Amino acid sequence: MGTSLSAAQTAALFDILSHHNTYSEIRAFRSPGSLNHYGPPFTAEKNKQSTSPALQSLLAKFGLNLPGLRDVPEDFWKAQVGQMIEALEIANLSESYDKGAVGSRKTLATAVSALLEYPVRGTTGGFPKIRGLNKKYDISAAQDLSRAFRDFMDGAVYGNLLEELVEKTAVTDRITDHEPLTQALHEFVLVNMASFLHFIIILSPKGQYLLKLLGNVNKLVPYAIIRQTLKIGNVATMINAMVRVILAKLSVTSVTNWLGITQNEDRGLNLMQQIISTVLTWDLKDLKGKAAKIEADSGSPSKSQLECLRAYIEMPQQEQDKLRDESQKASLSIVITILAAASQPTDLSEASHGLALEYLNIILSIRDRKEIIRVLCESSPDHLTMAVRSIVTAYEPVIRNIHNAVDLSDTVSDFQAFLQDMIKIGRIPPPEKDGEIISPTVGDFVQLLKKHQYSCHKFLHQCCKNGKELTTWYLEWAKSASQQFRQESSSELKYEAAGNLTVPLNEMFSKLSPEKKEVILPILEARSKYLDEMHSTSQARLQAVLQSPTSNNPTVVKVLSPTNYGPGAYLARWQDLLDNTVLTPQLLSGADASTEGKSEVDKQRLSTGPDAKAVIEELGPEFRELLAAKSLYW
Repeated sequence: MGTSLSAAQTAALFDILSHHNTYSEIRAFRSPGSLNHYGPPFTAEKNKQSTSPALQSLLAKFGLNLPGLRDVPEDFWKAQVGQMIEALEIANLSESYDKGAVGSRKTLATAVSALLEYPVRGTTGGFPKIRGLNKKYDISAAQDLSRAFRDFMDGAVYGNLLEELVEKTAVTDRITDHEPLTQALHEFVLVNMASFLHFIIILSPKGQYLLKLLGNVNKLVPYAIIRQTLKIGNVATMINAMVRVILAKLSVTSVTNWLGITQNEDRGLNLMQQIISTVLTWDLKDLKGKAAKIEADSGSPSKSQLECLRAYIEMPQQEQDKLRDESQKASLSIVITILAAASQPTDLSEASHGLALEYLNIILSIRDRKEIIRVLCESSPDHLTMAVRSIVTAYEPVIRNIHNAVDLSDTVSDFQAFLQDMIKIGRIPPPEKDGEIISPTVGDFVQLLKKHQYSCHKFLHQCCKNGKELTTWYLEWAKSASQQFRQESSSELKYEAAGNLTVPLNEMFSKLSPEKKEVILPILEARSKYLDEMHSTSQARLQAVLQSPTSNNPTVVKVLSPTNYGPGAYLARWQDLLDNTVLTPQLLSGADASTEGKSEVDKQRLSTGPDAKAVIEELGPEFRELLAAKSLYW
């Protein structure tokens, strides 16, 4: 059979499969052995396909050839990064299902997946060449900003726009001196970055916790010492001094070993590890206090039942997975399943059951933090420190050129000011007297980025003007990266289709039985309509942000629109991943199995995507094989 899908249906199929596959590859890192057949730069057997083709392909196309990173030794990937990933996998960090709420790692993993699936589609399907460009742009019109992004991609992929942009940036540090296309692109990127920051900090389930972590890290960074060190004129001396500041370990054991009094293993922490350990230890103190409070509560489960929950968190991953499966199949709380498996009484009241769930959440969080500290700060050999040293050595030519081109001390000051402002703006204030909570809006983050955009413009201008060799390196890399988005031919493939994968996807679909096609086609039709609605709604939100006036507070922009969400179709994809996070039932009856703490991406104007389980089950494995075959180069 030949091609049997329309362009819109093919695009919908491509969207479903790439969306699911990208996250499933990221999800695979929870189990030990994910790197065994990953491919370069970790492990590679000749003609043996990668088990994570989408992620491996992106790393190969954009990471392994990055100036600086391309010069790291082989041990950096295999013996340092690989060992840290394996150690975290073996640590068996907690699952959101057991906690009954979306965790911070889940929030970040889904965010990364929602963003990475775009270059996955772009590099496998290709970006179609645009004909008949209209070079006039109105930066107050959402349609023009979106068109500017597409036009920029066209110029970067098929033209010499990158060279022109670098030449202009070397001349001026003012965005208003650039071409209208660049100005419109800049506005589009800025508003979308603000939307992303707003979603992860304000709307995502763990946003305020992540902001708290960032704030604690920011308090511990010795900015004054770093700025003073960066002012050293001699590059080699400056690099050595910075390495000592960040990586030098100091402990009693370090001193006694140096004096020859002892020859014990040095368990001292360097500054970077001390910051990680301190921030997580602050968390541990709070969590232990909450756990002790539940243990002392007269309404909490018995000591033997709590001990049973503590035993569960130390079980091997396979045993935990078995209990989770039983919990899901029976629609029972994970707490009841754990107690039943240990022959403990399960006749808890709803109040006691709630405390048991909270207790399990807390002790899982405590264990997670202890394991992260162990892997990153207390492991021997110290892979984290060795990895950073390898990075510094590989990046020495880059650092040398940047040091000669830019005032790095000033750059650190600019970054510190931006971080402090973002932390301040991102905090959700306590409720007003009437109970209303006035949360920061997308406009607040737009204003934040506009306030600090010049520091970024200045940095790029100085690099392009004073660092010609440095600029050449990264321009060549950017040109090579942009070539990855080219379509293989200039055939009349419609923009809505899957580009280079149009034929393979149609061949996959054509192999299905007529009965399976009848099941899948309505899903593709629904998905196509959903994508159109998702993009049009994102466009409307972009226009709402562009039209929002400044409030009386000059640092705040209020968005006068029916929604508090910014533009970006990726927000809906991100929310889809969060919404599909399976959590333990919150009630004894098992009736409440919904994701706790989920925010909604404008459900009044953007409907939930159709269930695509049937498509994934039928074509998901073959799609991954297709990606693996196309990405195999070793």
